[in-house]
Amino acid sequence: MNKLVVLVGLPGSGKTSFRSRHPDWAVISKDDIRRTIFHRDFDPEFEDAVDRIFGAALVEAVDSPASVVCVDNTNITRAERAPLLEVAQLSGRVPIAYIMPQLPMEVMYARKLRQLNDLARAHPDIVVSGFPAKRYEMMYHLYEEVSEDEGFARVFREVEPIPMPKRTRRRRARKVRTLDPLPLFVS
Repeated sequence: MNKLVVLVGLPGSGKTSFRSRHPDWAVISKDDIRRTIFHRDFDPEFEDAVDRIFGAALVEAVDSPASVVCVDNTNITRAERAPLLEVAQLSGRVPIAYIMPQLPMEVMYARKLRQLNDLARAHPDIVVSGFPAKRYEMMYHLYEEVSEDEGFARVFREVEPIPMPKRTRRRRARKVRTLDPLPLFVS
């Protein structure tokens, strides 16, 4: 039976790390759309286009032969999850929710900021504008637990994400010893 997996969790909770353990899943993600198409992280100017592309991609993915289609977005409110449940029903897919752990807000916000710093360092071609603390706090308080009456066939709670790697101190660059040129190549 084909499935629609819905990941639920605040930014920095480990959704994308969790999905990486399932390379066979077809993944639809607004973050992926923002970064691959528009070369930026969240930017309100682009969100209408991101939403339209996401909707079209989701329709195509659930209509594909992929046995599992995964939605990797926050999906933190019933209102965000309701259309996904409707898509699952219309496409004949079994809706399954994986809920990431909700840690104290300060811990999760620090993780998100670290992820954004890592993104900016690893991908200088992507515009990373940051994540205001007030916006994160608002999202944290909007979070609604997944209820059994929403319509998911299975709900996996407190999914263990892959831990973020610990940062290592940068090592000093070693002094590279240069070799003297061979006599054949000396001018």
